[in-house]
Amino acid sequence: MLIFLCVVFVLSGAAGLVYESIWTRYLGLFVGHGAYAQVLVLVIFLGGMSVGALAVGRRAERVRNPLLWYALVELAVGIVGLVFHDLFLWATHAAYDTLFPALGPGALHVLIKWGIAALLILPQSVLLGATFPLMAAGVLRRRPERAGRTIALLYFANSLGAAIGVLLAGFVLIGRYGLPGTLLAAAMTNIAVAGAVYLASRRRATLPARLGMPEGAEAAAPRASDEVPIPRALYRLTLAVSFGTAVSSFVYEIGWIRMLSLVLGSATHSFELMLSAFILGLSIGAFIIRRRNGSDRRTLQRLAHVQLAMGVLAVATLPVYARSFEWMGTFMSAFSREPAGYVGFSVARYAICLAVMLPATICAGMTLPLITRFLMRGADGERALGRVYGVNTLGSIVGVALAALVLLPVLGLKWMIVAGAAIDIGLGFWILAVERRGARDPYRIRRWVPAVAAVVLVAFVGVSTRFDRVVLTSGVFRYGAVRKPQTPDVLFFADGRTATVSVRRIAGGGLSLATNGKPDASLGREWFVPPAAPAPFTLDASTQLLLPLVTLLGDPRLTKVVTIEIEPQMLHASRLFYPANQRVFDDPRSSFAVEDARSYFASQDERFDLILSEPSNPWVAGVSGLFTTEFYSHVRRFLAPHGVFGQWLHLSEINDGLVLSVVRAVAENFPDYALYAVGNKDILIVATNDARLPSPDWTVFSLPGVAGDLRRVLPLTPAMLDALHIASAETLAPLVRGSGANSDFYPILDLGAERTRYRKEGAMGFVGLSGDRFALAPMVEGRRAARGAAAYTAMPGVPRLEAMELGARVSAGRFDGANGPQLGAAERSRAVDRLLASGAPPVDWHVWVDAVREAEETRAGGSIGVADTAFFAAVEAALAKQSPPKEARAAVEFLHGLAAHDFARTARAAEPLIAAARRGDDWLTPDLVRDGTVVARLRTGDVRGARVAMATLMPRSSQTYEDVRPQLLAAWIIDAERRGAATSSRGR
Repeated sequence: MLIFLCVVFVLSGAAGLVYESIWTRYLGLFVGHGAYAQVLVLVIFLGGMSVGALAVGRRAERVRNPLLWYALVELAVGIVGLVFHDLFLWATHAAYDTLFPALGPGALHVLIKWGIAALLILPQSVLLGATFPLMAAGVLRRRPERAGRTIALLYFANSLGAAIGVLLAGFVLIGRYGLPGTLLAAAMTNIAVAGAVYLASRRRATLPARLGMPEGAEAAAPRASDEVPIPRALYRLTLAVSFGTAVSSFVYEIGWIRMLSLVLGSATHSFELMLSAFILGLSIGAFIIRRRNGSDRRTLQRLAHVQLAMGVLAVATLPVYARSFEWMGTFMSAFSREPAGYVGFSVARYAICLAVMLPATICAGMTLPLITRFLMRGADGERALGRVYGVNTLGSIVGVALAALVLLPVLGLKWMIVAGAAIDIGLGFWILAVERRGARDPYRIRRWVPAVAAVVLVAFVGVSTRFDRVVLTSGVFRYGAVRKPQTPDVLFFADGRTATVSVRRIAGGGLSLATNGKPDASLGREWFVPPAAPAPFTLDASTQLLLPLVTLLGDPRLTKVVTIEIEPQMLHASRLFYPANQRVFDDPRSSFAVEDARSYFASQDERFDLILSEPSNPWVAGVSGLFTTEFYSHVRRFLAPHGVFGQWLHLSEINDGLVLSVVRAVAENFPDYALYAVGNKDILIVATNDARLPSPDWTVFSLPGVAGDLRRVLPLTPAMLDALHIASAETLAPLVRGSGANSDFYPILDLGAERTRYRKEGAMGFVGLSGDRFALAPMVEGRRAARGAAAYTAMPGVPRLEAMELGARVSAGRFDGANGPQLGAAERSRAVDRLLASGAPPVDWHVWVDAVREAEETRAGGSIGVADTAFFAAVEAALAKQSPPKEARAAVEFLHGLAAHDFARTARAAEPLIAAARRGDDWLTPDLVRDGTVVARLRTGDVRGARVAMATLMPRSSQTYEDVRPQLLAAWIIDAERRGAATSSRGR
């Protein structure tokens, strides 16, 4: 029976931590940040459990069948779990729609928000708190002969399940079933556990004959005659230790989570690994102590030694943590950037968590079984089960609040851990002092040796261990390398409410701002010195200026700009970028709101003409909630008529599918939108409430204030700015319909972004939608643009701008300042010109076609829908002098048709190329032939021909269906077939 109930308790523990994990996600959506949600859920979860445990503790001995009551509690938890999602939606919608607008901004608004969040999870937390004392009482009445071992095993089972539940929720359930489905799985587990324990409660255990009870009788609560008197001082001391050890344990947990975020990255999965490692240590500690958890007189002395060991081992994590940065760098090098490598990397991260947390948490796991068994010997009996558990969870609440609100901001991470160790060692001293008070002890001095040694070790390790800020801000989880310690380049470092914020000086004299070691912004030295000759954008300057939050303050028509930032230290760190960002700090029209964006909008009785969302990367815990369809629905309500919404998103460390999930979320909420590049790895999605997005007015760049802000960079011409356009809503419409939008409750982005970051993927399909010479989006949209005239690009790395620069240089014959690849391309283009003029036959026609294609691309200079007629005339003349294969002539015709957007010509030329491709003979790349043919046949009404071309050429493509371009082609074909079928139906 004991084994069966331990297995059941494993399942119960797993369900409980699934709830905690899911509640963190839900409440993060409401209170505004994952870090806030973690603290809130911990406090309310533990507080509710304390209330539940204490309530049961007061009545434990009067409960006739604790296992039956346990089953009822589990059933109630499951029922509440079934309705939690709907309850959350109702409560938050009521808050956003009615309550917050009525309250307006201010302290009351914040208190109400946090109060609602607390009430959402409090009932289940209270019920969960009642489970351990009820289960323990039920088991002990059936097996009272080995109470200490039984209590330890139950602690072990419940904690083991909790450690598994965290990982199960984060790595399996949420990805497959979303938040509602994961809640359903936990709730059904509770209900199944309730049923199993109910059946068990109907059975009667056979008690040992020495108890003098007939077979089939139910064991009663321990009787007064079984009691061992416990002095009042020891009783109070033991409860105080239960409280204090919980305080220190959660000081450690908060500290370790923040510390390890700098090593592992502050992603959601990193938090889940840390939490699981912490709980696993508690479980192992309970298991180890099971054989020494009897009724002997040495229990308190053993408890004192455990407390001393816990303090020493907690501080010993500091040098281990300092070395963990090197370990992470090694792991980053050791594992491949493939799916299997990510699994190994995740296991390695878990190993780092265990190395840091396990020794001290094993000690923490020993304390409650020891304390509970000790107090059960006294007058409390079974009441001790709930009382110890309740007092311990109260201490956990104090530990969380003390760490997050006092110790972290005042002492910093290292000394916060030392403070927690001081609590444990103080408790150990106290136990040793009280436990033998008044007794004769010839070895008294020897008994104090461990305590004195603990103090010395803690002091030594605390003083000698140095947290080098350069190492801490290395971002080793991203770059796989640790910067050299003691490099004096960290100008700002602060442990904020939600993250560790830093600013460091980078090569060349620029500045980089980072959160938890992840760079979020950077500017070159040119922005901090008097303007010199204009130069191209460097680092993140193009994204930061073109988004354009600061720059638009140079427009005199703007009346108000509000910057919403949830981390106050970010505002302090940003001041180091002055005077580059002087407008946002000095302009009277500019103000700041330290708040969550959703709550801020709900509390403001106003509408905005422009709302711009530029959060951190979505793999950071909690950030993906700013890229969801629910968030966009919320924001849209606060846009003024004809207002515009802008969403920044990166294209590096992410894949096309995740970017598409964000685009789908935008498309679900805004009638029209468009995608623009604002850097070589960043895009801006511009959306509107209106039926059509207005055309951009680039004259804003000529306003005196804006021009003054941009005087350090090369001029941005209207042609360059038009070239930043990637795709319109109409182009993407067939692909974004249906499911797959990133959602609060089906967090596609959050679950996938950390994996793509590790694998260093890139959303190359979105880059190629407009960046390639014969890109899909311009062909479908019918865009036309002449060759660029400026022999420079202000934003290096943007494909079409670089093509415009190269074309302008080749056309003008100006190569001063050109780079190696540009010079190489220009020289090859000239070689083709000489070959065409000579009339000499090519050595190989395949090579000749490829050289002509490259030369055409070089000369085109980023043009769209405009063919270089002189160049194609020279190519046709050269072909006329030879007897080329028909495929070579078709390839030239195909390129000419695509260049001029002559889709009938392109469709005709595609036939011999496709026939050759079937034989394995590629004259142009299969991707180019596929894209051009499918678009041409669709544009000429040959939908069946488009599908045949797609089916024939896709197997030869270098792109998989994970790339957005073949997905888009397939969607266009299906959409054309659907429209054709609808037309035929109406005709009948």
